Amino acid sequence: MLTLVLGVLPVQSLWSQVVIAHPGVQTDSLSPAYLFSLFSLRNRHWPQGQPVSLIVFEDQHPAHVDFVKQDLGVFPYQLRSIWDRYIFSGAVQAPRVVGNAEEMLYWVSHTEGGIGYLESAVGDIQGVRVIEIK
Repeated sequence: MLTLVLGVLPVQSLWSQVVIAHPGVQTDSLSPAYLFSLFSLRNRHWPQGQPVSLIVFEDQHPAHVDFVKQDLGVFPYQLRSIWDRYIFSGAVQAPRVVGNAEEMLYWVSHTEGGIGYLESAVGDIQGVRVIEIK
């Protein structure tokens, strides 16, 4: 019975996170692989060439743990290891770290090329573009 129910639900509805971007970003959807490439700092540009700025929750924040495990498919310590390699080499700047949903919305909406995520239970999301992952 469970597989039957899961078979009719859209994949996005199974995820507990919503990916958000600055309203000036001209992308409505990303593949899971492209999303991972952005958050792993391997790709530093949106598909249209605009630079990306990562906004993330603190490593131990429940929304961060869920996002990294469910949407990116790695553990938070693995993502941190990837970030540290790039940051310590001087190749990139560290992502901006926020402590709550209000800060996430503020920084994503006020940072050109910004991308972040929220728990879908946050409710009304205004001032940002919601990015579909498909």
